Amino acid sequence: MKKLQVLAGVLFLFALITCTMLPAQAIFTAVTNTDKVKLLSEPTASAAVVKVLKLGDVVKVYKKSSDGQFWEVEHKGSHGWIMLHFLSPKDHRNNFHF
Repeated sequence: MKKLQVLAGVLFLFALITCTMLPAQAIFTAVTNTDKVKLLSEPTASAAVVKVLKLGDVVKVYKKSSDGQFWEVEHKGSHGWIMLHFLSPKDHRNNFHF
């Protein structure tokens, strides 16, 4: 019985760790609406630049920053923040409020 409890505990911890490691679900996709868009490491204009995107690059959008000025995004495996006004929704049929 004790072995079964230990096994159940190990399985529970494995499930918990797996769930916390999964990436968040993107809420929509967007495109950059200008050239040389900085993907930043933090939601502030003075943050380190992760990479620079070009006009029309597609990103997965996850959430808005607490001050509403940045979107948390992913582009080809790179995660970071982009200023709100440099993105346009990819699917114009949806009513996303920027």
